[in-house]
Amino acid sequence: MNWFVFALISSITLSLREFAIKKAGKELSSAFMSWGLNFFMFLIILSLNVIFLNYHTITISFVRVLIIAAILDSLATVLYLWAIKNGDLSKTIPMLCFIPVIQLFVTPVLVHENLSITGISGVLVVVFGSYILNIETWDGFLSPVKSVFKDKSSMMMLAVACLWGLSSSFHKIGVKQTDALFWGMTEMGLISIILFPFAAWSDKGNFAFSKLKKTLWPAFFSTLTVLSYYTAISYGPVAYVSSVRRLGVLITMLIGILVFKEKIKSLGFAGGIIMITGAGIISLFG
Repeated sequence: MNWFVFALISSITLSLREFAIKKAGKELSSAFMSWGLNFFMFLIILSLNVIFLNYHTITISFVRVLIIAAILDSLATVLYLWAIKNGDLSKTIPMLCFIPVIQLFVTPVLVHENLSITGISGVLVVVFGSYILNIETWDGFLSPVKSVFKDKSSMMMLAVACLWGLSSSFHKIGVKQTDALFWGMTEMGLISIILFPFAAWSDKGNFAFSKLKKTLWPAFFSTLTVLSYYTAISYGPVAYVSSVRRLGVLITMLIGILVFKEKIKSLGFAGGIIMITGAGIISLFG
C-alpha cells in the first residue's frame, strides 16, 4: 500500500499547488509561469540528486521516452495554468478527474498494466463522483458535458486531462528505467528548455528574471506533488494512483469556495462522497 500513501500525499500538495498558482500567477503569462515553475522544480530536484549522489546511465530508449513525455507535459502545463488563471477552480479542476479514464485505455497498451475488475470499478466510481460534482441542477444527466463546451477554461482543462492521461505512462516507463528523483530532474530540465522561448515571447519585451520569485512557492508545492506521484506510480498501477490523487479536487474546490468566494455547487457534497467511496474501493480491493 505504499503507492496509496504517496498518492494521497500528492493529492494534498496538488491542491496547495493550485492555490499557490492562483495567488501568484495573476501578473504572469501562462507560458512564463509554466517555465518558471518547471525551472525552479528542476533546480530543487537537481540539488536533491547531487546531495544523494543519485545518477543513472542514460540510454537511447530513455531519451526517446523523455522527449515524448516532456513535449506532452510542456503543452499540458501551459494549458493547465491558463485554465487555472482564467477560470474558476471549482469548474476547471474537476475536469482532471477524467485522467484515470484515459489511463484505463492507455496503460494496458504502453506499460502492460492489467487491472482487476474491482479496481476498474473503483476508478469509474471516482470518475462518476467527479461527474456528479459538476452537476449544478438536474436539467439533464449530460448537463456537465454540455457545460464544458460552453466554458473555454473547462475545455482547456479537459484537453490537459487527455495529455496527462497519455504522458503518465511515459512517466512510469522513465521512473522504472531510473528512479523518481532522476526522472524528475531530467524531465523538468527538458521542459524548462522547451518552454523558455515561449516564456520570453509571451512577455513581449517585458521578460525579467526578477519575476521568477513569484513562481517559487508554486514550484515548491509542485516538486512535492510530482516526486510523490512518481514514487507512487513506481509502486502501483498508474490508473489507481491517479484516481486517489483526484481526491485533491475536493480540497481544491474547498479552497476555491472559502478563499476565492467561488459558488458552491448543490451536488458537490454528494459527488465528494462518491469519489471518496471509489478511492476506498481501489485502496482496499484494487
